[in-house]
Amino acid sequence: MYKTLASRLEFFLSNLKIKQTDFARRIDFAQSYISMILNGSKTRPSARFYEAVAREFNVNPEWLRDGTGEVYLIPGLDLPAPNAAELFTKYCRLPPDEQAVVEKIINAFLVQNMGEKAD
Repeated sequence: MYKTLASRLEFFLSNLKIKQTDFARRIDFAQSYISMILNGSKTRPSARFYEAVAREFNVNPEWLRDGTGEVYLIPGLDLPAPNAAELFTKYCRLPPDEQAVVEKIINAFLVQNMGEKAD
């Protein structure tokens, strides 16, 4: 369906309803780099490009690169993944006792979600 990298990236940006400039900023690339991909003049972006898109937006790098597999790394999650680097930075700024509380909350959610899926 989306035979080229440009068409897959265009689909993704449209699906996410994000502007090229915002997308480029989020993955720390120049907007001109993104434009070159979209207009087809850059057909082989760097590995860092694919890694950044996967990290920031939950996009499967293989799907983006060659159209194989699912669009998103986490199936069913068609929204951008939380900015993990930003969350981790905030977590690291917390005092150790508050980090322990966050870890307990996350573990409780994981146990709850695993229990719901097992039913």
